[in-house]
Amino acid sequence: MAAAAAVAPPSHVFSPGPRGAAAAPAAAPAAAPARGQCGAPAVLPSDLSYGARVGLRSCAEQRYIAAYPRAAELSSSATPSSSSSASVGGAAEGFELEVSGFHPFRQGDASDRASECPSEWVLLQFHSHRHRGLVRLGDEVCFARELTGAAEKRKERYAYLALGPSPSGTDMVPIVERREVSDLCRWTLLHADGADGATVGTPVQAGMPLLFRGKYNECLALGRPLWEAASSAGTRSFRSPARSSGRALACRGRDGYVPELRFRIVRACIPFGPDPVPHAPLPEPAPPPTLLGPDAQGDGFGNWTLEQQEHALLEDILFCFLGVEGVYIRRASASLPAEGPAVAGAPPTPVLPEVKFEVHSPPGADHSTIQFLRQLLPLCEHHAAVQHFVTQQSRHEYGAVNHALCSAIRDLLKEFSGKVGQLENALRTGELSIAKLWYHAQPSIDTFALLHRISAHVYGRMGGAVLNGIEEVMVRSSLTTAQDLCEFLLQHSSRPYFEMVSSWVYEGRLEDPFGEFFVSASSRVRDERTGGPAADFWQKHFTMDERAVPQFLMASRERILHSGKYLHVYLSAAPAAQLPEPVGGRAPFRYSRRSRDYVEAIDAAYRRASAALLGLFMRPPSDGGLDLPGRLKSMRSFFFLGKGDWFGNLMDTAAGELERPAEDVPLARLEGLLDLAVRASSAASDPYKEDISVGLHSFRIEDACHRMVRGHVLPSEEAEDDSMAGTPADSPGASTSGLQPGASTLPARGAGATSSAPIAPATGGALGPGLAGEGSGIRSLTLKYRTAWPLSIVFSKGLLLKYQVIFRHLLYCRYVERKLVEVWVDHQTTKELGLDSSFSPSYSLRQRMLHFCRDYIYYVTVEVLEPQSHQFLASLRRAETIDDVLQSHEKFLDTCLREVLLTERDTLYRHLSKVLQTCLTFAYNLRRFSHSLAGEQQADDDLAADEDDNERKTPAERRLARVRHSTQSYLSLLSQRHYSKMIAKFKTIFESQLQGFLKQIQQESATRYESFLNNLGTRLDYNEYYSSVLTSSVSTSAFAPPPSDLDSSRG
Repeated sequence: MAAAAAVAPPSHVFSPGPRGAAAAPAAAPAAAPARGQCGAPAVLPSDLSYGARVGLRSCAEQRYIAAYPRAAELSSSATPSSSSSASVGGAAEGFELEVSGFHPFRQGDASDRASECPSEWVLLQFHSHRHRGLVRLGDEVCFARELTGAAEKRKERYAYLALGPSPSGTDMVPIVERREVSDLCRWTLLHADGADGATVGTPVQAGMPLLFRGKYNECLALGRPLWEAASSAGTRSFRSPARSSGRALACRGRDGYVPELRFRIVRACIPFGPDPVPHAPLPEPAPPPTLLGPDAQGDGFGNWTLEQQEHALLEDILFCFLGVEGVYIRRASASLPAEGPAVAGAPPTPVLPEVKFEVHSPPGADHSTIQFLRQLLPLCEHHAAVQHFVTQQSRHEYGAVNHALCSAIRDLLKEFSGKVGQLENALRTGELSIAKLWYHAQPSIDTFALLHRISAHVYGRMGGAVLNGIEEVMVRSSLTTAQDLCEFLLQHSSRPYFEMVSSWVYEGRLEDPFGEFFVSASSRVRDERTGGPAADFWQKHFTMDERAVPQFLMASRERILHSGKYLHVYLSAAPAAQLPEPVGGRAPFRYSRRSRDYVEAIDAAYRRASAALLGLFMRPPSDGGLDLPGRLKSMRSFFFLGKGDWFGNLMDTAAGELERPAEDVPLARLEGLLDLAVRASSAASDPYKEDISVGLHSFRIEDACHRMVRGHVLPSEEAEDDSMAGTPADSPGASTSGLQPGASTLPARGAGATSSAPIAPATGGALGPGLAGEGSGIRSLTLKYRTAWPLSIVFSKGLLLKYQVIFRHLLYCRYVERKLVEVWVDHQTTKELGLDSSFSPSYSLRQRMLHFCRDYIYYVTVEVLEPQSHQFLASLRRAETIDDVLQSHEKFLDTCLREVLLTERDTLYRHLSKVLQTCLTFAYNLRRFSHSLAGEQQADDDLAADEDDNERKTPAERRLARVRHSTQSYLSLLSQRHYSKMIAKFKTIFESQLQGFLKQIQQESATRYESFLNNLGTRLDYNEYYSSVLTSSVSTSAFAPPPSDLDSSRG
């Protein structure tokens, strides 16, 4: 026995002792499903799955199809002929395609993406983007070469093995192309020995001879030798001697028995043996020799003494103990591997083949001795089955756990062989009888029955499923000796698994060449360093297979997953950092029936990894950190207008540009104006102001809210966020109660009393200020925030879009407020005219609109965004892991969106949008009238200045003349019916919309109590004017006087 075992097999495992009542039956039960789920079909280790990294091995040359990157300086000098068109076709796309590679051994770890492996391919589905499930004969697949390295940060992630025209244009040859998947990249998998379609649907196994049939029904084949093709083509490209001995690649023929057309798909990183046999059948027993069989003695065996008969039969049974047939004891049959019941369309469950022995009783043999021998036959059968299990499960593709288990079982087989040797020595000295053999074989029968039971239970499994199978047998065993033996096997077989756990939780390295670990890295999800989104990398790159988790690690599976993920991200951001060792050092992981022994070590490793990554994010830059709190404060200053003076500066300088249509907004100029506005504001001291830039969204806030309410994915930020462009006009927010965005249905100045022609918005300039319609720059303006890896995990595109939606909504509210303030400024010029009573309705309506906008903005900024930001920053100090930070960040933004009325209550936002649009249209029309009157007044002043009498007037007289002229102009305006009708119509629309908004708030608050709705309703109707007076006043008179505290007769 191995002395190094943590728990050595009990000394009485093969020693004499009484047989327990709970001993395993002679016939082992059928194997359970491979993943430990009852009824689930098994997946053999040799079965290939989509998304796996593979090599394409030629059966004729025993070399691999490889795509070598072509040197840039040689790309223009190569002029190959059609004979080497495969290599040249690949060169046209930057690769030389040839059959000269070697077995791909590079690990598929996410931390190693700079290394090149020319013969490694990714097996993908042609008709599906999921790339999951088993590969079957008849499937249409793609062979993709992953574009790795820092220079490959592009949308194309793969280069595909495809067909392309040869240089002569006469035929199609294999090439490697960087393009979208097309029919030329499609390859159909056919069995080389059964291409007639009879085996379609069978799972493809590693090493199975295959034909790769292309689009034009020609199969992939070996071409000319590379040295011959190169010399005939006159190319000057250099190849190493190892490559020069390879072959080119062509596409011709359909005969599966031609060696040049036969290929194998083998797993990368796993050694490949020649012509592996998935299930090696046991040899059929040969007939006994005529001179050594029981009939050779005739009646002589019956004439032997009982001692002689016993000696001959004991010698036979000792041979059978070691799997060697004797003269009188022979194998009855050699059953082929059975297959358990399987789900339709799934591979069958492998079952350990059974071996039976029979005693060929010679004439005259003692019946009692023969009966003793038959009782010893189960030991021979168990031993033969266990030997077959060890032979089968020791192959490379079955993984390190099976290798360790078979090694432990070999130790037991060696010990049993030593015991058989001792029994044989006793037989030679005449000290062994059939009764003594029966006595000494009792513990061995129990031990091998248990080993047979374990072998049948885990046959065909890998990784954690093997450990679960052994533990299930241990739990069902009542004997202490059986449990000790199972624990011994578990401790040996779990060592490589615990080594994977140790390297993962202590170093963040995924060392799993056989795919046994329950944590796996997806090659289809990459981080930002290699062109992938950070959020997808964090959530989808490292995944956990629940079915492959050992039961003794089930309680710690989440901590194991997150420990390695934290360390992987930490070391990718700070590769030279030295992490402190856990308290008490790295505890060696070892299986124990007390799970606390390794659970505590896993918890300590988890705390170490989470503290390291969280500290990296939270530390200031002076300590080598990423300063997450400082960046969040910077986000609040810009996206939530926490330091809003920069916004005022920007609007002062960029209002003309922002009121243009979005497609006409000069982003470069806007970027410069933003930089000037920030540098002239209190945000100039922000250390991260350089990460802020401007952009334009092509989708509307209403559409984004509509998607968020229904739980749909927000539009992508790529391509200037144009994924939501073209939203139909009947979507929520497309219109606001008859006031179309960007136009007004109110009459223009000088129109008739019944005129209702819409007023087209101006775009600034001489015609006056513009109105920000749906397609204007002010409605599309957003901020962008640049973050580097790994900060982009916290500031993912989805979370940044939520920031941007809040910013755009707040920007629009501020813009409406600014336009109403401009109306207030225009009203200040009428104070000296003495027309306060005449302008009172417009003053009052403007003030109530301004009051609504300012109260809502105050509610959003002071009662929602500011306290929620403080609570979020306070939660960061209590966070223990980066996942807590992400969860708090997500909750913070969702709460802000909900309380700002952007999500969960679509009707509330529609009412709010209508009120804001009415305020904006009102401000636009009054500004238009003011500018028109100002223009006429300026023209009259210029005309009066040309008169001779004006030169003799004093400044006071000229001022009085101007005031009288202005008064007459305004009285002329007010005397027209259409102006009063316009004000009355705006007043009616505004009050009805505001009343509907408040009623909706009350209804929502009554349905499900929300404190923020009560706060908003109280702030907008703090003196209960709208709830008590407005209802009756709207029905009786459109000019009901507002309360005194809202009355501002002089603006």
